[in-house]
Amino acid sequence: MTILKHIMSMAALLACAAPAAAGTFTPKAYVKAVLEASPSMRKAEQAFRQAENSYKSVLLDAALPSFTLSLGETFYDQGDPRLRLEREDVTSSLAAAWNLYDSAGSPLSKVKTARLDYEAAKLAFLTAKQAEALKALNRFYALYSTQKRVGTSKLNLASRERQYKDTNEQYQSGTRSRMQVTQSEGDKLQGELSLAQAEVAEAKARMAFNELINAEPEAEQLIEVSTQAASLALPLPKSDAAKALTNNFSLRQQRLALERTRITNRNSVMANYPRLRVDAGWRKTGLGLIGEPVGPGAGNPSYSLGASLSFPFGFFGLQNYLDISAAGAALRSAELELENSERALKTSVLSAQKDIEYQVKSQQMIEFQVKAQKETTENLMSEYSLGGADFLQLDIAQNKMLDASNSQIAAVNDLDLALANYRVLLGERVWE
Repeated sequence: MTILKHIMSMAALLACAAPAAAGTFTPKAYVKAVLEASPSMRKAEQAFRQAENSYKSVLLDAALPSFTLSLGETFYDQGDPRLRLEREDVTSSLAAAWNLYDSAGSPLSKVKTARLDYEAAKLAFLTAKQAEALKALNRFYALYSTQKRVGTSKLNLASRERQYKDTNEQYQSGTRSRMQVTQSEGDKLQGELSLAQAEVAEAKARMAFNELINAEPEAEQLIEVSTQAASLALPLPKSDAAKALTNNFSLRQQRLALERTRITNRNSVMANYPRLRVDAGWRKTGLGLIGEPVGPGAGNPSYSLGASLSFPFGFFGLQNYLDISAAGAALRSAELELENSERALKTSVLSAQKDIEYQVKSQQMIEFQVKAQKETTENLMSEYSLGGADFLQLDIAQNKMLDASNSQIAAVNDLDLALANYRVLLGERVWE
C-alpha cells in the first residue's frame, strides 16, 4: 500500500468516527453560543423591551384618564407687598381628563398604532436574531472549509513528497531524468506553499469564529458538520412560496407598516374634515395640603362631559384638499410597494428551489468525481513507484484530486448555507 493510500484510509477512518468530542461545535450549538454572547442581540432586545414598555404606556393612557396635581403659593402681591409664606395663601387642585372620542385620532386608533409598533419591534428583534444566526453559520462553515482544506493540502503534500522520493530513487537507477527530479521538487515545494496558505486561512477563520463567542482568538476549535442534504426531499414543494408570503419577516414588517399607514392616513384625512371630540373631566380644589384649608363642599369636586366640533378649512378648503390627496398618494405608494415585494419574494423562493436542486445534484456528481479521482491517483502512484506511469500524467491526476476534494468541501458549505437562506425566505427561525 502506498503512503498516499495509507493516509487517505486513516483520514476516512477519522471522518467516520461517530461520537463528537465534548468541546465539539455543531452548527446549532455554535449559533446558540453566538446569540448568547452577541452585543448586537442584547442591543436589539433592549430596543424591543423599550417598544414593549411604550405599548403598555399607550394602553394605560388610552384606558385611564390623565391626572394633574397643582400647587400654588403667592409670595408677593402688588396690593400687599410683604414677602410671606402663609397657609391660607396656598392653593391646590387635582384634575383628571379623559378623551372619550376623537374623530381624527381616537384612543382606540392610538392603541392600534401602538400595537402595530410593538409587533414591528418584535419582528425587528427576530430579524436581527436571524441575521446574527446567518452570520454565525457563515463563520462556522468558513472554519469548516479551511480546516478541511488543510487536510486535503496535507494529503496532497504527502503525495508530492512520495513522488519526489520515488523520482530521486529512479533517477539514481537511471529510469528518470534530472529534469523530472527538478519538476518533482518544484511540485513538492508548491505543495508546501499550498499547505502554508491553507493553514493561514484556517487561522484567520478560527479567529473570526472565536470572535463571535468571546473566545481567545487563537483557541483551537473542534467542529462537526452533519449536512442537511441527507434529509432533503426533492423537489421542494411549490407551496413554500405561499408559506413565504405569509411568514417572511420582512414582508410581515411591510404589512404592519402598511396597516399603520392606513391608520395615520385615516386620521390625517379626518383631521381635514369637521373634527368631533368628546371629553370627560373631573376637578377638585382645596385639597388641604401643606396646611391649606380644605375647600368648600358645594360644587367641589366638579365633573364635566362635553363635546366640541371644529371646522378646519385652510385657504377656502384648498389646503385640506391637497393634504387629503397627499395622504392618499402615500397610502397607494405603500400598497404598491408591498405588492412589488410579494412578487419579488415569490420569485426568490422559486429561484432558490432551483439553485438548491442543482446544488444537490452537483454535490452528488462531485462526490463521484472525488471517489473516481482517488482511485485513479492511487493506481498511478503505485505504477509510478514501480517506474511505469508517466510523470506528467501523475501530476495532472494529483491536481485534479486536490481540486475535486476542495470542490467537495465547497459543495457542502454552499448547500447548507443555501438551505439556511432558504429558511430565512420562508420566515423560519434558523437559530432553532
